[in-house]
Amino acid sequence: MGGIGREAKVTGTMEENKFIKFDFPIFWTALALWFIGIFMVYSATYTAETGPLAGLYKQQIMWVVMAICIIITLTSLPGRFFFSFAYILFGLSIMLLLLALAKGSSAKGAERWIAIGGFKLQPSEFAKIGLLLALARYLSDHDLSLEKISTFIMPAVLIGIPFLLVLKQPDLGTALVSGAMAIPLFYWAGLTLIEVLFLVSPIISLGLSAVPLIMSYANGKEIGFAGAIPWGVFFLLLILALYLARPSFFILVGVILANLFTATIFTIVWRVMKDYQKMRIISFVDPEKDASGAGYQVIQSKVAIGSGFLFGKGYLHGTQTTLSFLPEQQTDFIFSVLGEQFGLFGCTLVICLFFFLVARGFYLTQSVRNRFNNLLIVGSTSIVAIHVFFNASMALGMMPVVGIPLPFLSYGGSFTLTLAVLLGLIFNAKKSD
Repeated sequence: MGGIGREAKVTGTMEENKFIKFDFPIFWTALALWFIGIFMVYSATYTAETGPLAGLYKQQIMWVVMAICIIITLTSLPGRFFFSFAYILFGLSIMLLLLALAKGSSAKGAERWIAIGGFKLQPSEFAKIGLLLALARYLSDHDLSLEKISTFIMPAVLIGIPFLLVLKQPDLGTALVSGAMAIPLFYWAGLTLIEVLFLVSPIISLGLSAVPLIMSYANGKEIGFAGAIPWGVFFLLLILALYLARPSFFILVGVILANLFTATIFTIVWRVMKDYQKMRIISFVDPEKDASGAGYQVIQSKVAIGSGFLFGKGYLHGTQTTLSFLPEQQTDFIFSVLGEQFGLFGCTLVICLFFFLVARGFYLTQSVRNRFNNLLIVGSTSIVAIHVFFNASMALGMMPVVGIPLPFLSYGGSFTLTLAVLLGLIFNAKKSD
């Protein structure tokens, strides 16, 4: 009897430790954001004459309930489960992407959806999870170094396959998130901040070199040398960083050549682009240039947010929302709905909740010693942070409209379940360490 008592006491202690290791601050923050999201989806589909249209808020409630069940299930799994099946789950996500391209249903010109058990799911969302697991598994056993370009071959393959398949759908927003997610993982896997700068510098050069071409096309006249100043300043600062860092000759030459290449390649691409594609890019710089076309979404979003002022127009009283001037207001532009109805105060409150969730996620890495689990937490938290940054910037007209939803607030079953899996990975990693 004494042995049974001691065994029961040990079992109880283990269960109690698991309960203590469950991160309630993140869970309650996520639940609060989901709660706010349900009310925002209701208001985004509400009209004074008919009330809420299509009952989307009811579907969102159902997805949130399912999400909570998924979180509990994933948290309860053995700690080695995700490590052991990382590559298998990555392979399954690739198969779903291929299935979506081959037999997926079309939505606004994009082959993104497949029907499973009566539900329509978006495989590109779950591909983020598959990629995260595969990268975390590989990087948990391998260090990265710019001195050895071979260390980037496998990560490049893992990132490139889903990136190209998602881009083929096409779904530029999800593809960008998948690529951006890798940067913090690379940093956690051993790269220094200066090495991360060298790695992403060609992308920065690509963006800055586009400025004079876009401005020239928008204004109908050549800007000349002045348009190249932003890229020129960046390139000089990059040269200075290379001088101070004193990398090997291989890295020095590689970084310079990569930046020169990406700075010139956009000129070639720009010449073969069609006018409507150029106008979409220009509408980001100056939405008024195509106010009824590519710039319409950004203009309406900025009007909605700006009209909310400090405390907003009140719940269900947003004119841009109730009159449906704002496109995709229950998904990509839910932040604009929030801004119109609750103003700067409401937006700040939600951003603070996101900041706490992300900061808490990165804080957990200090207490998690297992490298794979650490990478899972970093990757999961980064995906949420990237979504928040891209979506809010898009709604404010600071970035092009690429179709990236706002975590916990935007309507969508696949995205809601993806967030649940990411939270489940964080909780499981913390519990298992």
